[in-house]
Amino acid sequence: MALLTLASAKGSPGVTTAAMLFGALWPRPSVVLEADPSGGDIALRMPAADGAALDSQMGLSSLVAAGRKSLYPALVDVHAQRLVGGQKVMVGVATPEQARGITQWDTLGRLFAELPGHDTIADLGRVGAGTPQNSLVEASAACVLVVDTLPSNVVHLRERIRRLQETFGRMSGPALSVVVVAPPKRSRAVREVREALEKSELDVGAVHHLAYDPAGAAFFLGQITGNPGRTQLVRSAQPIVEDLARQTESSFVAPEAASPAGDAEQEVTS
Repeated sequence: MALLTLASAKGSPGVTTAAMLFGALWPRPSVVLEADPSGGDIALRMPAADGAALDSQMGLSSLVAAGRKSLYPALVDVHAQRLVGGQKVMVGVATPEQARGITQWDTLGRLFAELPGHDTIADLGRVGAGTPQNSLVEASAACVLVVDTLPSNVVHLRERIRRLQETFGRMSGPALSVVVVAPPKRSRAVREVREALEKSELDVGAVHHLAYDPAGAAFFLGQITGNPGRTQLVRSAQPIVEDLARQTESSFVAPEAASPAGDAEQEVTS
């Protein structure tokens, strides 16, 4: 029942892969939400649980269309799909034009932050001043900004963190952390990113190192062969997921402790 958002300040260096990876390793039931207004690509990457292609028309767009008058948690199950391996996903919009038709971003933030029995791991793509998916950041228990080690991208990251903290407040906003995507042996570059943020006196909870590992990432590009648990990508992600799961644990509500069945269609009010 916690909402974890993942985003980048400039470009999208593996945000979708990280979201799918975190969902696969998450210790509680989860749904991966594609909320990138520029267009999602999970439906293009991954097969459904039965091996067929995912339905690109079934997902966020169909959810908001069905919930135009009333968005409630039971609709999520209707419009979500299962990937091979069992992960539940909410496929994103296919084009930016579809995203511009979504007016319920605030309501979507509350819906996925209060989803009974599931945490939500949301891929927001790139965030900036005025991007509509900022409403999901505001509703999230924790927000992860994904960056590589390119100096210009680190500068953008620093400014984006500052803006987010100014917008939401250091105390009332989501807990912020950073994931640096870098080759396994480039821990020094990750340490330099951490030091740059510390010198800027930004309130960042942790700076994690996620291995740049094309072989591991291939599992999230539909190349389902071998054992992903042995890849450097998965091994580096496990302690990150453990830390984020601990951060968000207090926001999770088990199904038996959630609202009674009679409230299953209660509207998430605007």
